[in-house]
Amino acid sequence: MITHGGNNTVTESLYFGKPMVVLPIFWDQHDNAQRLDETGYGVRLNTYRHGPEELTDAMDHLLADRDLRAKLAVTSARLQAIPGTEAAADLLEQALRR
Repeated sequence: MITHGGNNTVTESLYFGKPMVVLPIFWDQHDNAQRLDETGYGVRLNTYRHGPEELTDAMDHLLADRDLRAKLAVTSARLQAIPGTEAAADLLEQALRR
């Protein structure tokens, strides 16, 4: 996934087990890009100052990394096994009943 790194895209990419090249522009995107780079789930590039080779090298690196593929598969399975949106809705309903 090539993304700016917004919360929704990052969550969906992890849910489906996809590595990310992140080119942040503003707000949460910078933090998400940094965390993905630090944890190895993605590569952060300078949005306006990367060269074509950096982008293709990042994609090649992520797609060839078998350990990352396995790590993402575990993360994806864990996220798909937990009904996060249903749990969040239940918590909100409980809070509203108080």
